[in-house]
Amino acid sequence: MPMFLSEKVSDVPASLPFKFSGGFALPAKVIGLMMSIQGLYSMIAQVFLFPIVVRRFGSLATFRFVVMSWPILYFLVPYLVLLPEDLQIGGIFFCLIWRITAQVLAFPSNAMLLTNSAPSILVLGLINGVAASTASLARAFGPTLSGLIHAWGLELGYNGFAWWAGGIVCILGAIESLWMEEKPGRLDVIDDVDEEATLNEPYIDPLAIDAAINAATNASQSMADVETSQAR
Repeated sequence: MPMFLSEKVSDVPASLPFKFSGGFALPAKVIGLMMSIQGLYSMIAQVFLFPIVVRRFGSLATFRFVVMSWPILYFLVPYLVLLPEDLQIGGIFFCLIWRITAQVLAFPSNAMLLTNSAPSILVLGLINGVAASTASLARAFGPTLSGLIHAWGLELGYNGFAWWAGGIVCILGAIESLWMEEKPGRLDVIDDVDEEATLNEPYIDPLAIDAAINAATNASQSMADVETSQAR
């Protein structure tokens, strides 16, 4: 998004529906202010909006709604340059809020679904590690690949190639979400026995505790009697 905002305005007439190029030629100061507002809104939405939405609709429904709305966003963003000049800033903020809201709702929901789908808490660390590594790999190669696609699109006069390629990836993710299932959280079932305690720490019978206390009391009494006899 910052690169798109900083690109110079194109003087080449658009050939709709897909062939157009150019950006908004915004200075770095304005782009930095937009990113700061975006970060502030992200923190507020994470604290206040996410718990309300997930409590109302659940993790899976929230995640599925977001991933199905992302392709629409990725398809529409390049067309912001075709808006009248007095509407462009409003359109940019609208898309930024849309994107950040989607991220705030999707990422924690995905983490919750992943945690609840683990067959055992003993492998939860491995599952989260693989997920984090995969996400890092995507963050490493995603900008490089999208940058190459964007540069290739600009050479051909298409400003939206990278955005639309990302939209195709989002469509694949939205289709995949249709096969996802939401399992109850580990704290939702009160009667379930904790797996780690079952494997490593056997539960103690209350009767055994009482027997141990009585035995310790009797032993103390016997020792006291012995000490009294020796003293006599």
